[in-house]
Order: sequence, then C-alpha cells, then structure tokens
Amino acid sequence: MPTNIMPLALSWGALTLIVIGLAFYKKRLDEHIHNHMHVHASDGSSLQGQVAEVHKCEVVERWGKLLTVAVVLYGLAILGILVYHQWQLASTVGFR
Repeated sequence: MPTNIMPLALSWGALTLIVIGLAFYKKRLDEHIHNHMHVHASDGSSLQGQVAEVHKCEVVERWGKLLTVAVVLYGLAILGILVYHQWQLASTVGFR
C-alpha cells in the first residue's frame, strides 16, 4: 500500500462523516417543516418563519448533494490510486 494513502483515506472518512451528519440534520429540519403554508393576515411572523425554515432546508440539501458527489469522486480517486499501485507492483514482480 502506498504510504501517502492513509492521510487521503482519513480525510475521505472525515468528509463521509460530515455528509452523514448533514443527512441527519436535514432529516431533523424536515420534521419541523409543515407541508402546507399557513397564511393568515394577522400571522405574518409565522409565514416568515416557515419561509426561513424552507430556505435553510434547501441550503442544507444543496450542500449535502455537493459534498456527496465530492465524497464519491474522492473515494474513486483513492481507489484508482490503490489499483494503479497494485498494477505497478504486479508488473514489476518478475523484474526485481
């Protein structure tokens, strides 16, 4: 195994934990959002609160999707490094 893989794997693990944490946070936010907007002339602050919650949920979802793609691509890059290293070892086994 290449010696420089361990820091890459640890950072990939940290990013994965962040994505999992964002997924749980998004699930918790979704539980507080109502499916129907309650619009009353006397209850403007409730409407503003609902709009703010929906916006927060959309931001968390956007970051979650972006980081999920980054985690997958980063994991594939690490896997590619490992496969390339093993291929190099296999191709030079008979010449040492």
